[in-house]
Amino acid sequence: MLALDPASPRLTVYNESTGARLDFSAITLDNWASKVGNMLLEELDLEEGSLITIDLPVSWQAAMIMLGALATSVEVSFDDPEADAIFTSLDRFSHYKGHSDVLIVSEDPFGRGVVEGGGELPNGAIDFGPTVRFYGDQFFQPTRTLPEIIQHSDVPVGARVLATGWSDIESFNHQVLEPLAVGGSAVIVTGLADIERLNQIATNEKTTHRI
Repeated sequence: MLALDPASPRLTVYNESTGARLDFSAITLDNWASKVGNMLLEELDLEEGSLITIDLPVSWQAAMIMLGALATSVEVSFDDPEADAIFTSLDRFSHYKGHSDVLIVSEDPFGRGVVEGGGELPNGAIDFGPTVRFYGDQFFQPTRTLPEIIQHSDVPVGARVLATGWSDIESFNHQVLEPLAVGGSAVIVTGLADIERLNQIATNEKTTHRI
């Protein structure tokens, strides 16, 4: 994607609850994957085979954390409280109180941290937004390409996919990674959106495939 078309939108995320719409090009996705990957290795001292839990609503931040984990070959769960590090929201922190590495991901549409948004960070938690921004947007360790990771897909080559959000790792792969792996793009709509609104978004975004 970086070589063929680095600037076109590859991931577009709507939040119908807030009215936010954000686009991410191949360059931006690569930068975020690198930042998260570097943070996993340097801030959290994780390594290949370590496990993180992403206990977050459907969001672009959750997608970037997934991409960073892929870059470092760190394993991902959505519900394992015994993982080496936990990425969660402020209102879910109590479920992981006492864990040594809990990162709070704010719901700010532009990725501001909890404190930057006027909130209060719980004792012992790490504020994901300002922490991840500290790390470099290039990743120098060997990593696999998406076509190497996602080798089987029923998503058409080059498709622009519309979906309403994942519930597990399998559906994340189907909605986000598979379109990217076949040279396409994904449009994820979160929040309340009826069929009429989804059809409008599909038309506006020129999507070709719906999941």
